[in-house]
Amino acid sequence: MDVGNKIRKIRKSTGLTIKELAKLVGVSYLTIQRIETGEVSPSVAILSDIAHCLKHPITSFFEKDKGFRIIPANEQPAVETKALSLKVLVPKGVVSDKISVSLGKLKKGKRIDEHTNKGFEITYIIKGKCSQTYEKDVFELNAGDIIYFDAEKPHSVEAIESIEFINIYLKQLL
Repeated sequence: MDVGNKIRKIRKSTGLTIKELAKLVGVSYLTIQRIETGEVSPSVAILSDIAHCLKHPITSFFEKDKGFRIIPANEQPAVETKALSLKVLVPKGVVSDKISVSLGKLKKGKRIDEHTNKGFEITYIIKGKCSQTYEKDVFELNAGDIIYFDAEKPHSVEAIESIEFINIYLKQLL
């Protein structure tokens, strides 16, 4: 994989747009785009700035893919509120730009409000009990249950008991 593709893959896994990375590095959008597409080779100074902004060692742009990747705990972003904790175990871009895997915990009596996403979701309930509303239907889920659904339809979750779950998000392929 060439340097530009590696930069793009890492940038996308961090959730940055080309425009955001360009601003952080202090170069134009077009410069980052040309680097990522391989039209130009970045200078060592710009490559160093890109590595710093992406929080990756500069050598990661040159390392050969070994067919596996360890994602250290400190590279797994987490969001914590009083009711919900969500840790991104596998961010978009590691497996594919269209897949992410998260570990979630929701306290008893709390809910994840109705929302939609473009794509599909697979949720595995590790422990606890919840009710999932999908459009107008309500389903009770227990530890060990799996639900797969079109996330473009309105859905929400309420914890009957405190729950832990794994969520796999599959971004729309087309």
